[in-house]
Amino acid sequence: KRAKNARSEIYLRINIILFQTRRRPTLYALNENKGIWCCPVNVEPILFLVMCGFGLNATNNSLFTYWARCVQIAQDHKELSHNATYTCASITNYNGTLQDDVEKDIANTKIYLQIFGTIPTLIVSPLIGNWSDRNGRKPPLLFSLFGLVLNNFLFLCATLSYETVNVYYWFFVSELLSGMFGGGAATFSTSLAIVTDDCRHKLKPISKTRFRVLLQYPSESVLLRLSQSIGMLSGTLIVSILAVPAIISVERHALKTALSLIALIYAIFFVRETHFPKREDFSYNQFDDNEEVEEEEAPPKLTGIRQFTTYLESVFGVLTVRRPGWTRLCLCVSLAFVFIEFLSFGNSHYSKHIFKIIISDPALLLLLVKRLPFAWNDKLFSYYSLTRTVLSSFGMVLCPILLTFSHWLGKDSLLIIAALASSAATSFLTAFATKTEHIFYSKTSVILYSFSCLFSISACLFGIVMGGMQPAYRSFLPRMVAKEETARLLTSVSIIIAFSPILSSLIFNNIFNATLTWWPGFAFFVSGCFQATVFIGQIIIHMLMRPQWKLDKQLRARRQDETDSRDDT
Repeated sequence: KRAKNARSEIYLRINIILFQTRRRPTLYALNENKGIWCCPVNVEPILFLVMCGFGLNATNNSLFTYWARCVQIAQDHKELSHNATYTCASITNYNGTLQDDVEKDIANTKIYLQIFGTIPTLIVSPLIGNWSDRNGRKPPLLFSLFGLVLNNFLFLCATLSYETVNVYYWFFVSELLSGMFGGGAATFSTSLAIVTDDCRHKLKPISKTRFRVLLQYPSESVLLRLSQSIGMLSGTLIVSILAVPAIISVERHALKTALSLIALIYAIFFVRETHFPKREDFSYNQFDDNEEVEEEEAPPKLTGIRQFTTYLESVFGVLTVRRPGWTRLCLCVSLAFVFIEFLSFGNSHYSKHIFKIIISDPALLLLLVKRLPFAWNDKLFSYYSLTRTVLSSFGMVLCPILLTFSHWLGKDSLLIIAALASSAATSFLTAFATKTEHIFYSKTSVILYSFSCLFSISACLFGIVMGGMQPAYRSFLPRMVAKEETARLLTSVSIIIAFSPILSSLIFNNIFNATLTWWPGFAFFVSGCFQATVFIGQIIIHMLMRPQWKLDKQLRARRQDETDSRDDT
């Protein structure tokens, strides 16, 4: 009997080793070799490349759209068609009928572009999130990256043919295809799930459920923030260096397409799988032929609408699971606040879509600063975007690092509160701005005047603190759920944020059109009111969660003491 048990145990161990070997991806040994990499690297290069592309996209797409539509609309006016290029080059020098037509055209069409891109994303994102939790992270990542390549290629086609083909044709097809592949939501939620898995694997067993997954010292967290910050900064820097009239933007779109293609190739060969549902659900009698296992009748396979609703129930079921204390209520309310926050952020900040990671289209701000009394040209807008990105990227890395030296309860929630206050203040400042200096003060000011030194320094702090909201949210929400629920939670957040641009465009673009002649900044005032509401709500959530955080801290300390005493024994 003992010999039989020994053989069974040996057989079990051999199968486990073979199972682990079969699950290793291509070039696994190369990626695991620490002599090649100075630190563990997995999905971070993809985030860097993708963020470079979005840095190019954030500024360049708005400038190109404004230029292309101006030329096309000017060609429809008989008195301007003979010299449309010159007219559009000097359009910011006066608030004329052509400028009003261009800005209303862009603001109105943006609503339908959001719908074309958001509805497919809402359908596909739950499927990709469920796919990621059930079958691993890498296949959904490759799927979404392929859609990103197609999206960037269509934008490149728009720049090559804008003189003969309406750019909106390319934009609508691009938004539709992007949504069918999950959009940026799938790319970044899957990447965040991979980074979260890596961070959890690096933590000690007693602290795997701790909340400091993305505010800890593991190298994956640092690399994540650095890759995003440097990538966003590099993309915006390229736009500012090549700040030429938007008529020459083919090189930028070609570079953006190339970056997404390189990211896809890297993911195929170098990204490691971090989630193995079959291994984690391993059963010991799985490999024992002598163990009788009762076969359960498989449930009937769902099809059609029922299958889709089942997927939605699986994704949003994370919000209905019973949790200790006020956790479940605070989780649901936090997602509602995320929706309201991004509803307002989509028009005033670089934060539309996906957990504040993909920088949004600053079209509404561009429409504001193109008018008098600001009359910005493309180069000034590029420099403004670069300066704001520098501060935001610096805060994205600095704020979480500083918080690791503190022992406050709910430090990520405190960072969110501070960032929301800064964001609301910048929206109000933008709404009441009457000079170019006011716009720079509100978000990026690095200029010190004799009577406004303190104000400028405060504005710099606003930009830095707002950059810390991204890693704070990535820590605050995932720590409320278990590891196997992370991808579905991030997918739920992605769906909520992907839906908010529709209402955001309907509300703020229509407000901008209605108040264009008497207060163009009124839309930013409404945005500030929304953000102030979320600021108050986050304070209430922080107060409700403090007892639970305190209890968790005591339990962790007790487990640590028990472990230390056991080791001493």
